[in-house]
Amino acid sequence: MNKIQESRSTARRALIARCALRAGAAAYSAGIVSEALLRWPLNPATTLLSELAARDRGYRRIFQASDVCAGALFAASGLQQTRSAKVGKAGKLAAASLVVFGAATIADAFSPLDYPISHAALRPGTGDGAGDEPWAPSISHNAHFVTTTIAGSASVGICLEHWKLARRAPRRSGAAGVLRAAAAPATVALLLTGVAALASPKLLPGAVQRVQTLAFATVCLDLAALQAQEEAD
Repeated sequence: MNKIQESRSTARRALIARCALRAGAAAYSAGIVSEALLRWPLNPATTLLSELAARDRGYRRIFQASDVCAGALFAASGLQQTRSAKVGKAGKLAAASLVVFGAATIADAFSPLDYPISHAALRPGTGDGAGDEPWAPSISHNAHFVTTTIAGSASVGICLEHWKLARRAPRRSGAAGVLRAAAAPATVALLLTGVAALASPKLLPGAVQRVQTLAFATVCLDLAALQAQEEAD
């Protein structure tokens, strides 16, 4: 392959990676739209998005499908980026974060919770009038907490890549510049806030998670724009 062909191939892979990243961001936030279309079957202020895909929910396939789609697109974007000769060591680590995040998001979908954990009355063995019956969480239920933790950790790596590229990019004036500079740190802060909010429903963990989900999707969309700008320079 000559240099011109190699350059075209690299540019094509980069374009595919950016398109997959944008589509993944859209699919990742689709759950918020889906629950609105379903007229919020569970209280969005306190219910985590993954609870909508719990085993006992009749509409769970909708939310599982959006997670699988988002995860596959994120992983595809990361894999395309790892194959690019123009991506340095730091960029490859960020691409690996995308792959891990995508894989963990798919694993999330295939390891659903047994019931919506924010709603104790929905736990198996309760609410039958005969008192609580013994209940042991399934392997899937326990695995979900592991996959969610992995996905959250990988999302930090993606945010770090956005922060790095945003600092290197020409500064935007006005609110756009402030938003770009603050997007990744704010998203990580929301992630940590969401973890802390799990301590009590009064802290509205569901609302925090939904804001964080939209913020992360925005970071991914802008990351694709920053990557395009880097390639053009």
